[in-house]
This record gives sequence, structure tokens and C-alpha cells, in this order.
Amino acid sequence: MARSINIDLQGGVVPISQAAASLAALIRRAKVSGQPVVITQKGYPSAVLLNIELFEQLRALALQAEQSHQQ
Repeated sequence: MARSINIDLQGGVVPISQAAASLAALIRRAKVSGQPVVITQKGYPSAVLLNIELFEQLRALALQAEQSHQQ
């Protein structure tokens, strides 16, 4: 199932200090919204928090692309 992934630049990007202090809330936000949360370190994007369903979809797409590339 195709889904649009748009990062909320107001609430979807958080510094690592805030992420560490509110990890449970960020996990809930990612799970409920289905949107990734970008975590920054020293002002630069360094990680992305995804809900498990989106992660599994991305993993399946990567595996599918890898298998297509090998053929």
C-alpha cells in the first residue's frame, strides 16, 4: 500500500537532547501519525524514528529492489 511520507518540519524534527528526554512520546507520535521523526545532532539530521509498520514496508521495498537488481 502506497503512503505519502511528509516530514513535519515544525514537530517532526527534534534535537537529540529532546529526543532523549521524550523518547516514549516520540515513539507514540510516530506510531499514531505514521510519519517519521527526524532526530538532529548539532543541528544536522542524524537519525530517523519510524513506526514499525513503515519500517517493515521500507525493508520489504529494499529487499524487492535488491532482488530485482540481482536478476
